[in-house]
Amino acid sequence: MGIRKKIFLGFVIIGLILFTSGMISLFQLVRIEKTVAEMNTNNIRSIEASGRMFDEAKKQTWKILDIMHENAQGEDARIILNDTVYANCLDFILQNITVPEEKTMFDTLYVRYQLFKHHTALLDSLFLSNSAKERNEWFNTLYRPVYESFTKATGELGTLKQNTISGNSTALEANFYRLVIPLIVAVAVGLFLIILFNYFINFYFITPILKIIKGIEEYSENRQPYNVKIDTRDEINDLNREIKSLISHTKQKESAGVFNFNK
Repeated sequence: MGIRKKIFLGFVIIGLILFTSGMISLFQLVRIEKTVAEMNTNNIRSIEASGRMFDEAKKQTWKILDIMHENAQGEDARIILNDTVYANCLDFILQNITVPEEKTMFDTLYVRYQLFKHHTALLDSLFLSNSAKERNEWFNTLYRPVYESFTKATGELGTLKQNTISGNSTALEANFYRLVIPLIVAVAVGLFLIILFNYFINFYFITPILKIIKGIEEYSENRQPYNVKIDTRDEINDLNREIKSLISHTKQKESAGVFNFNK
């Protein structure tokens, strides 16, 4: 393998290394993007779960108000808390906590739900034995505050989740510009320098050496004059000058009959 091919192969290997490192970095960024997208999807579903709890609590409260307005008694006044809906929503939110602030907010939401659940459970006994005045007092002083506190917590958790999604998107965008753009620039500059260095090495080293070799072959095989011209002022130019001097000295020896290359 000639010098030109060896140098070219070396540059190709360097280019492949740059390209491979770029692809690895890009693959890592795609993984980050996929992870962030999955987190955002779960956060959106957590927001939906908070919304379902809010809607369920609101629906239950309207039902209580309807019963109080009708002044129902006994079995007609029973309210069944749909605990399954709340439990499923709370469990899903707990399993998809992504930042420490969400865990704190979840704990607050859970405590407020337990209070909401406890005061809702008092409804049956109130409607079975208490007067309308006592029921109104229960609603305004006990049930309504915990209902508002609970629904407020669902809204705050939803807002926090939205902020988390926004933060994730901003961080992903920042990572993209911080990692991908410099990576593309580095690979592009690296490939450009490889091509540039390859050109200069061929122009200043390989091509002159090939010209010298060709000139020597033409002189030794066809006795053509050695007229190779090297424009650079470096060691290759010195080598060419020494070869010319050697050939000139050889011709002088030939002319003097010291030796003859034709024999």
